[in-house]
Amino acid sequence: MHVAHAVPPSLRGAPAVSTLAHAVLPVVSAFVLLSFLAVTPADADLWGHLTFGRDIVRTGSVQTTDTYSFTSDQPWVNHEWLAEVTMWSAYRLAGAPGLVILKLVLACLVALALLVSWRPHAFPAMWRDGLLFAVAMSAWPQLQFVRPQLFSLVLFAWLLVVLERVRTSGRLRWLFGVPPMFAAWVNFHGGWIVGAVALLIFTLCALFDRTTSFRTKAGLAATTAAALVATLCNPYGTGMLAFLADTVRPDRGDIVEWRPLSDMGAFVIALWLVPAALAAFAVWRKRTVPLSSLLIALVFAVGGVRVVRLVGFFAIAVAVLLVPCLREPAAAGDDLTRRRTWLARFVTVCILAGACALPLFGRRIRADAPWMPEPEAATFIATHGLRGRMLTWFDYGEYAIWHLSPAIRVSMDGRRETVYSDRMRALHVRIYANAPGAMDEVARLNPDHAWLPRICPVIATLESHGWRRVFQGPRSVVLSRTDTPQLVRVNTPVAPRWFPGP
Repeated sequence: MHVAHAVPPSLRGAPAVSTLAHAVLPVVSAFVLLSFLAVTPADADLWGHLTFGRDIVRTGSVQTTDTYSFTSDQPWVNHEWLAEVTMWSAYRLAGAPGLVILKLVLACLVALALLVSWRPHAFPAMWRDGLLFAVAMSAWPQLQFVRPQLFSLVLFAWLLVVLERVRTSGRLRWLFGVPPMFAAWVNFHGGWIVGAVALLIFTLCALFDRTTSFRTKAGLAATTAAALVATLCNPYGTGMLAFLADTVRPDRGDIVEWRPLSDMGAFVIALWLVPAALAAFAVWRKRTVPLSSLLIALVFAVGGVRVVRLVGFFAIAVAVLLVPCLREPAAAGDDLTRRRTWLARFVTVCILAGACALPLFGRRIRADAPWMPEPEAATFIATHGLRGRMLTWFDYGEYAIWHLSPAIRVSMDGRRETVYSDRMRALHVRIYANAPGAMDEVARLNPDHAWLPRICPVIATLESHGWRRVFQGPRSVVLSRTDTPQLVRVNTPVAPRWFPGP
């Protein structure tokens, strides 16, 4: 009897089916994850990031003097200039899909860092994919937009991977890339500070650990010092460090993601609880977790409670430092050829999944959030030739810069501390709220026009002082004190629209 005839019909072809499933399932999982991340809304700063990145590319230099606002009262420290150049380059090459592709590439780089840290432990596919989804959900508030913070998530994840490799292997050559990483990071985003915190904690734990060799201690100390010196590699030198030391603080309650966890709803609290539960389970399972891993995770757990923006960093810290504690390392070797094959497979899966997800969910960036004005307002300002100084609502500033500059100069926008002093920001808050003396503040600014949300309390006071309503939509109002056309009313609901608008 032929051997093949002895195999039950139900099992014939089983190895082939298993091989096919092994090849297809990662693509399916990646497709679901990338489809979730490809849905991209615009945040209030996206128009500004592209404008400023475009200016840097065109002029070949980083501007230190602002020309878009008539109230900017301090030198412009653009701590995100390299991210803005990258974002503008992606937009120039492929429009809005180019920005979504950039975001998905950065998300894949974070995923690659996590998988590299988990690979020695050979997690089953279901565990691996479930953990990736858990981290993606916890970091979703940071991953949903295209913005410079994405670069900090990537660099933070890879910094932790490097530190873990040094701890587990003792090979100091991994540290050679840390100073260049910080030299780039300081130009991408101010989030390099979270990386510096993690690096300092790791180094201090090693210095006080009696089991760590003197060579490793010296290497870590030298690397930490070199990394901090590398942050001077920016267009502002020590001015960048002084700016961040003065502005990065948790008392920025006017920005949602800088508020404490207790101010958020149940959904956001649940996002923090996911990595917290994973961390607790890993500590309970392993019992002997490295002190540096515990402290780094704890610092970002507390930081995430105090500032919601840090929840994504907390999730990544848990994923890289504590999740590996859930499973002992596999005994199999891992030579260079096998690593290259694994990396090639990862890249292939990401490309295939992204090529399927992007046309379905990432072709456009939605730009009709409730905080945005109706498109007819910007069209009215442009077509009726309004020019000069405009008192602007905070969220409208960079949108107005993109669509209306140079005819219109704004009074306030999302750059905040980078061009506006505390006094100037407080002045705008008093005007918006119609606080006592608000009209005196308006007189000091001396704007020609105002563009504000319909519910802004100061509108009625402006009108009582001679300002005329020239545009009224379902969300915003344009007022002017110059000769302008008669009032235009738009009462239709705001329809879905897409970046860049109007």
